[in-house]
Amino acid sequence: MIPHLFVENPEAAYTSDMDIQETIDSLRKLLEGVIAPGVESLRLRLDALEKDLRETGQSIDRLDKRVDHLAERMEDGFARMDARMDRLDSKMDNLAERMDARLDALMAVITSTRIYPDTLSARLDHLEREVQALRKT
Repeated sequence: MIPHLFVENPEAAYTSDMDIQETIDSLRKLLEGVIAPGVESLRLRLDALEKDLRETGQSIDRLDKRVDHLAERMEDGFARMDARMDRLDSKMDNLAERMDARLDALMAVITSTRIYPDTLSARLDHLEREVQALRKT
């Protein structure tokens, strides 16, 4: 408030102070009416965004765990598949060796047919049965 000593009309100074106070109060009410709802709206939107972010983060964490679990299962599957392929390779190598041995025996029989024609048919029958037995395994 302005001191009355320096003002010619003290009532005018008092009225001016009242006008200023009313203006300040009016501005305060206006700002509270305009800003407060906007601030509340922003707060609600931020709360909703924060909730969505938490839920999304949890979903990503669950998905990340699932991907890790799937990767582990795939690694285990590949390891088992490699072991099976190694066993299959070993069996195929064994079979190839046996077939080579049988082929060598067959060649020996063929060359001996010139020398021993009577035993040829018996040996061929025997080899034929062995080859059929190998094919069944």
